[in-house]
Amino acid sequence: MCIFCKIIDGEAPAYRVYEDDLTLAFLDVNPVTDGHTLVVPKHHEARIERLPREYYDAVWATVHRLVSSIERAMNASASNIDVHNGRAAGQLIPHVHVHIIPRRGPGRAITDAAQRIRPRSREYFEEIAEKIRSEIG
Repeated sequence: MCIFCKIIDGEAPAYRVYEDDLTLAFLDVNPVTDGHTLVVPKHHEARIERLPREYYDAVWATVHRLVSSIERAMNASASNIDVHNGRAAGQLIPHVHVHIIPRRGPGRAITDAAQRIRPRSREYFEEIAEKIRSEIG
């Protein structure tokens, strides 16, 4: 079972910011910026083109619902919305996921692993998650 499926099933920890019947959103534990969030379908599939349409639509509806809230919570003026579709595209976890990366100004390509911020404390992630949840309402 992949780590995202374990998170969905509650078998692995995550800093959850949003959940509905078909999707889950949680903070990336190796964030590019503060508030870097992943949106995943509650259906295991590695490739977006093989995702059942119901889950595909739900993922994008969740992205649409969350992006403004994440930007407000992080005091960001923009976001990168990114999908790595397959290992050759940089997908590290073989489960469809969409990155929402809040931005305050111009940034380098998110595929540059060196730019990721250093791991932070549990308190840091809990504070960021709470800020985002409070903006979602």
